[in-house]
Order: sequence, then C-alpha cells, then structure tokens
Amino acid sequence: MNELQEFLVKKTNEKLANFNKKLIFTKFHVYGIPIPQLRRQVKYLHDERGLVFEDIYCLSLEEILAKGIILSYKKEVSEIINKLQTLLPYFDNWCSVDVIIGSLKKLKGDKSAFKFFKECLKSSDEFVVRTGIIGLMKYFIEPQYFNETIKLVNLVNADKYYVKMAKAWAFCEFFIKNFDETIKLFSSIKEFDVKRMTAQKCRDSLRLSKMQKQKITDLLNS
Repeated sequence: MNELQEFLVKKTNEKLANFNKKLIFTKFHVYGIPIPQLRRQVKYLHDERGLVFEDIYCLSLEEILAKGIILSYKKEVSEIINKLQTLLPYFDNWCSVDVIIGSLKKLKGDKSAFKFFKECLKSSDEFVVRTGIIGLMKYFIEPQYFNETIKLVNLVNADKYYVKMAKAWAFCEFFIKNFDETIKLFSSIKEFDVKRMTAQKCRDSLRLSKMQKQKITDLLNS
C-alpha cells in the first residue's frame, strides 16, 4: 500500500462516499474524500514525497482524480496529453472528466490540445466525447477558436445523457462568451433536450441579462 492509498483508507468518509455514489455512477471504489482535501494531499505527496503519475493505480475514483491532478503540475503540454490519453479508458463518470479536464489549465490555447479534444468528439464512448466537449469549452472559446469550437460542439451527436449535459453546459458558456454568435446557432441544435437544458442553464446563470435569457426562451418556444 502506497502513501496515497494509506491516506485514502485513513480518511475514508462512508457518509460522503454513499452520498457521492448517488450522484457519481462509477464502477470504481469511492472513499468519500472531498476534492479540495484530495488536492492538498496529492500536492503534498507530489512535492514532499516524490509521488508521480506512474505511482498511482486506477483502483478508485479518488486515485483516478489524483492522477489527473498530478498532470496539472506538468509543464510540457505534450506530456500532459500523452498521459491524459492513458486515463481516458478510466473515465466512466462526469466527475472524473470535469475535475481532471478542469485542472489542466496549461492546455488553454494550445494547438495540439485543440486537436486532441477534437479527436475525442469522434469517439463512441460517452465520457470520451464529454472530455472533448468540456476541453473545448474550457480552453478554446477565445476569439481565434470560438467559431470553430461552437460549430464542432454543435455537430456532436448528443444521444447519451452525459454528452447532452456537456453540450448544454458548453452552449451556456458560449452564450456568455459571445451571445450574438451563439444565438445564430441555437436554433440549429438538433436535440430538443439539449436546447431545453441549455435554456435552463442560461436562466440559472448570473452572467446573462434578463433580456438575453428571454431571447433564448423565446427561441426555445418558437
């Protein structure tokens, strides 16, 4: 048992684990460690104890997250992408995707990362496609990428629940980033569920005006 596993066993929170299992459907064991606490421990083990990506086994949700967190410390984008590729087979839930991809801020604006996320969209795996959508949404909505990103996401066949949710989240972020361009494409979203989910996310957002929210609602109901 390595030091990370010792920490996970010692800090197991059955109450939180049972709660998380109701929200995160995964085949992997869940210890119930709050993500901020996990981040702090991984940082300590990495900086002070020499823990590296290869030392961690994908035996639990927290260990998969820990591998992703360690990737965020890497400096070379090529290394991040190569190692992220090896993690994709272990993505079987929204949490692994969202936490890990959201941690990899060094990928922002990088052409090779853009290509990687585009390739993810072609997968038949629900959570690999979600990886592509979340990656594009988080790191490629600056002006030089925006038009291509929104078109790529719009073309995704969202026939699986967690892809639909990712696509709706992305379109809400697109509205926030560039309302005028996004409103042009909103009606062309082929899945009504995605349009409905997008409209709801936009209504809940504090970053869109009442007038903008009303325009989206009107289009949804037209």
